[in-house]
Amino acid sequence: MKDLEHASINGVEIHNLAEQDNDETLLYSGDIWMDGRQIGRFTETESGMEFDVEPDAEDELNKRVDSYLAAVTEDDEEESGEDEDFAMTSDVFFEDLIELELYLPAFKEGVKEGYGCLLVNYTKEGVDVFSVESEDEVENIARENNLTNFQTFYELDHFVINC
Repeated sequence: MKDLEHASINGVEIHNLAEQDNDETLLYSGDIWMDGRQIGRFTETESGMEFDVEPDAEDELNKRVDSYLAAVTEDDEEESGEDEDFAMTSDVFFEDLIELELYLPAFKEGVKEGYGCLLVNYTKEGVDVFSVESEDEVENIARENNLTNFQTFYELDHFVINC
């Protein structure tokens, strides 16, 4: 895969991701792109996401969001063996896309410095990010730190999700 400028889920990207001024929580805003063109903007608020999307792109965007949410819900149910009470909304799609967009530069910088992958650990307190040399080291770090809820990015393809 050639160099990747933006993470994407089902062909949807965020450009110009920016942190919002907020004392309580870290919130973001940015431009929504689909198939190589800007189709709108989003602003994250304390009560959820606010969207301004071109009317002619709304249906296709919703299809792509729904496809992703269906795949994520199916994966979660298979892992836990039970139905989730958590409602899957477009906010989840964009939160996941924001996360990928934030981790992409860290992954690329780590690779440039000679690391093999990026390990992201999720805790109640927040997120820990490690640049890691190899898959074996990921297993060692996970075991030594009792990591149970983590994600590992080994290649640029991990920042492009299609489902």
